[in-house]
Amino acid sequence: MRKIAEKSEKHPERMGERGYTKLVFLLLIVSGLAISLFLLPFKQYVVAVLEWTKDLGVWGPIFLAGFYVLAAVLFLPGSVLTLGAGFLFGVPAGLATVWIGANLGACAAFLVGRTIAREWVAQKVKGNAKFAAIDEALGREGFKVVLLLRLSPVFPFDLLNYALGITKVSFRNYALASLIGMVPGTLMYVYFGSAARSLAEVAAGKVEGGIAGQAFFWFGLAATIAVALVVTRIARKSLKTAEVSASADPKPSQALPQTLLDEEVEVSPDDEHNRELVSNVHPPNWVNPQPAERYNLVVIGAGTAGLVTAAGAAGLGAKVALVERHLMGGDCLNYGCVPSKALIRSSRAYAEIRDSQNYGIDVDGKVTIAFSSVMERLRKLRAKISHHDSAKRLKDLGVDVFMGNARFTGPNTVEVDGKSLHFKKAVIATGARAVHPGIRGLAVAGFLTNETVFSLTARPSRLAVIGGGPIGCEMAQAFQRLGSQVMLFHKNDHILDREDRDAAEIIQNRFIGEGVRLILNSDLKEVELVNGEKIIHFEIGGKRESVAVDEILVGAGRAPNVENLNLEAAGVQYDTRRGVFVDDHLQTANPAIFAAGDVSMNYKFTHTADAAARIVIQNALFKGSKKLSALTVPWCTYTDPEIAHVGMYERDASKHGIAVDTFVKSLAEVDRAMLDGEDEGFVKIHVKKGTDQILGATIVAAHAGEMISELTLAMVGKLGLGTISGVIHPYPTQAEAIKQAADAYNRTRLTPLVKTLFTKWLSWTR
Repeated sequence: MRKIAEKSEKHPERMGERGYTKLVFLLLIVSGLAISLFLLPFKQYVVAVLEWTKDLGVWGPIFLAGFYVLAAVLFLPGSVLTLGAGFLFGVPAGLATVWIGANLGACAAFLVGRTIAREWVAQKVKGNAKFAAIDEALGREGFKVVLLLRLSPVFPFDLLNYALGITKVSFRNYALASLIGMVPGTLMYVYFGSAARSLAEVAAGKVEGGIAGQAFFWFGLAATIAVALVVTRIARKSLKTAEVSASADPKPSQALPQTLLDEEVEVSPDDEHNRELVSNVHPPNWVNPQPAERYNLVVIGAGTAGLVTAAGAAGLGAKVALVERHLMGGDCLNYGCVPSKALIRSSRAYAEIRDSQNYGIDVDGKVTIAFSSVMERLRKLRAKISHHDSAKRLKDLGVDVFMGNARFTGPNTVEVDGKSLHFKKAVIATGARAVHPGIRGLAVAGFLTNETVFSLTARPSRLAVIGGGPIGCEMAQAFQRLGSQVMLFHKNDHILDREDRDAAEIIQNRFIGEGVRLILNSDLKEVELVNGEKIIHFEIGGKRESVAVDEILVGAGRAPNVENLNLEAAGVQYDTRRGVFVDDHLQTANPAIFAAGDVSMNYKFTHTADAAARIVIQNALFKGSKKLSALTVPWCTYTDPEIAHVGMYERDASKHGIAVDTFVKSLAEVDRAMLDGEDEGFVKIHVKKGTDQILGATIVAAHAGEMISELTLAMVGKLGLGTISGVIHPYPTQAEAIKQAADAYNRTRLTPLVKTLFTKWLSWTR
């Protein structure tokens, strides 16, 4: 269909002439067959074929199925063949014979109609809004319409095959709906035929149906009414959508240029690394493809959720379109996981050199931090990784990649680059952005977020970080180690206050030891720009104070990207604070549209976006019933040491009335942690009281993020602490702390009674 559209745009007059000739040719054939049907005794010929088939033995059903294909194409009376199959072979064999033959014949006639007349029909409906709307509706709802038409005996089988061939109904939907929809009618006619006493009765069609015949009549009447209602409803809906689109933009094809301009995307500084990044994730000369007739899946947003959804669905054979307005890779690649961990690694390298004397190593001379080199390394590594999320890679995977702003124009359509994308299902994966706090004067003074901080080339001497959550804490420690004097503002009395209290205490003490100034319980009032300095005015306990800094980094909160999508037109419910509303299957109020990632989920992590994308693929494409709530989600804050967590905290268990036993192993008692000089931390595991069922765990360690997966796997696999205790762990490793916590659980099983029994047994067996 795409090739037809491309040809018609280039030579519309030639296409019209060619299509008209084909249509006339088809009409002549159909007319000739219809006239022949009345003038020639075809019914007798069909009966003669049935008489001959009767003597073919086991080859009879095969021959009759093949003849049925020919009959469907040539408009021969199929009802006689269906009744005859029942008479000759009985119900089971007759049903199989006709069902196979009729479906193959229907598909053959459909393809004849599509290849000969479809071009002409497409040209004609293009200029008629009503016909075009109905044609579009049939393209979208084809399976439903064909299924109901097949269930209705009112619509002639032979004519229907050709008629549907000249609509936008996809061949796949047509064939599948026919396979299902023909079963009841075929079964009924075969059953009638099996009750016939002779082929003469079959030829005359005078087979009594009795109660079964009456049932089939009323069933067919209901199906006929349903067809009329469904076609009318979807046609009206399509007409309404077309009218809205036309009034909004009478010339949508001219709304946006096909090639996006270079200046639409700027990543600073302008160096070879960022140019490589942009060439991968938003190529300056990218030309959007011609849209397919219809997509299995249209994905809006090329962050982690969008990329995984698009690549995974395309890998399974789906026709997929992916739309991105800015940089593919989303926050993770461009402003989050990748650049932040590169920065954190450089800061850890400095900390290791700074503390090298603890390991018996003296570093001669002053250690210099080349901040510009640190940031160049960050940009270089980000560019190197970016090809994984590139437009070219997705295109090579079979995805149609569109650069531009996506906007819903109806419940099943999206417009981008002035082109309309029709979809069976869609996924909103537009992500989230940093919240801009409403502090007076902050916008005038200027501030950094995660989207701009990695563009720095010069180190700020004094840096204020607003927000003591994971992002704020990671950046505060990294910049402090890289030579900035960091002041961390937090509204509560403890940083990382959503984490385990003992874990957060370790990080807070580490920050204080490294020189980070913590300004807790603070209420920021105003920011002033005075002689190039940013003066922050705040209150603590009613007392007003001020501090001067060079830069301000805001790391408090995220807002979903729901603006400018025209979600109302698609029937998708949302708000600007919580994002798109989804159920546990990640389905929106519009059952054809799903949402995944930061735009719709509480857990705003790359790995949960990945997991959600896999749920969407199963639920959207294969009518799965996977639930978001079934996921066991670990996470990690990449301070030094790291905090990793999975499952419940003690407070969660208490809130739900669940009694727990908690097993803690300090890293100060783990040999490898002591040898590494990384003995500040612990493993804490909560189990359901009286059992070894793991409900949750927190790890504080240099590489806690690497260690938490063992406990996550145990929870997902429903393996208890008793099982972990029996697993051999290499010695010496820091992960031994997990096994030692499990051993502590095992020792609780040795009750005084059990120990007494063991003592007596061992004494008796000496």
